[in-house]
Amino acid sequence: MMKKKILLIAIIIAVFFLPQLGMAQPKVLIDHPVFTFESVPEGFSIPHEFKIKNIGDTLLHINNVLPP
Repeated sequence: MMKKKILLIAIIIAVFFLPQLGMAQPKVLIDHPVFTFESVPEGFSIPHEFKIKNIGDTLLHINNVLPP
């Protein structure tokens, strides 16, 4: 009886979790992920561009980007 329970648990795990290992996923590559701003007088804006590349094999969605 114990072997049947273990086998059932193993089958459930295989059915629900193993297919996800082979699924297509996005993967982010950021060349320089940190940029340290120097002192900036109040009222000035300093532009900076972060280059983000998707090296995965499906579409990457970037949502709700907020400053720290």
